[in-house]
Amino acid sequence: MKKWFYELVYRLVSAERIFGSSEKIENFVKVAVDGRIATGKAITLGCGVGRETIYLAKLGFEVTGLDFSPTAIKEARRRAKAAGMDIPFIVDDLTNLSRSLDSYDLVMDFGALNDLNQHDRDRYMNNVLPLIRPGGYYVMFCFDRMLTLAEVKQRFNEQFSIEVIDQIPGRRYPGTLTLYSMVRKQG
Repeated sequence: MKKWFYELVYRLVSAERIFGSSEKIENFVKVAVDGRIATGKAITLGCGVGRETIYLAKLGFEVTGLDFSPTAIKEARRRAKAAGMDIPFIVDDLTNLSRSLDSYDLVMDFGALNDLNQHDRDRYMNNVLPLIRPGGYYVMFCFDRMLTLAEVKQRFNEQFSIEVIDQIPGRRYPGTLTLYSMVRKQG
């Protein structure tokens, strides 16, 4: 999707109306990390208004949020402050990162990769894969009609062990929301 589209959405419509309640997002995150990774260094990609980022911080993760929308990041910072948390939120583009980032124990993508065209997906992969340390987790939420299991395997199978954690039939959107957990292979 285009950056202007998300800027407009974040300015005019509440995130809850588009993406569902914070409780729903927290349940997805809990399912994704429960029994897999207790805490560690994490980053949320395409963090939007920071709901999953704030929740990970509440779980004890040292977490950073990243989104290309300045409006979303401003709201994420406001929400973190209201929750009494000091969480770094960064405005940057996953297809063309302008800053150097660390490696992480957990990298979470809540719909960023599935929103990109094929060319930008390749650029995303070049930027994001180095962020995930060996043995680290990459958790991705995506709609299967936008990012098929075949493409996920083609993009990740060589460097990751892939597990489909959950699939939720779409109610508001066509297709199934699929939740993946992947562990980066050693060496």
